[in-house]
Amino acid sequence: MSYQNLDREIAHLELVFGRIPVNDSLPLSYWESRLRALSGAPLMPAQRARIARLEAALAALREPEEAVCELPPSRWKEAR
Repeated sequence: MSYQNLDREIAHLELVFGRIPVNDSLPLSYWESRLRALSGAPLMPAQRARIARLEAALAALREPEEAVCELPPSRWKEAR
C-alpha cells in the first residue's frame, strides 16, 4: 500500500473511531482487524503515532463493553 493510501485509510479510521456508537452494527473486532492490517505495513513515524492513537481510542471504546460483562450480581435478587 502506498504512503498516500495508508494516510487515507488512517484518516478514515480516525473519522470512524470518533463516531462509533456503543450499539454499532459492526463489532469492534472488525475495526481491530482493519487497524492490525495497517500495523503490518511499512509506516512513517507520523503514521505510527496516529495508529497508536487509534489503538488507544479503540481500547477506550472497548472499556464500556468489558465493564458491562464484569457487572456484579444484582443486589435486588439477593434481597428476595
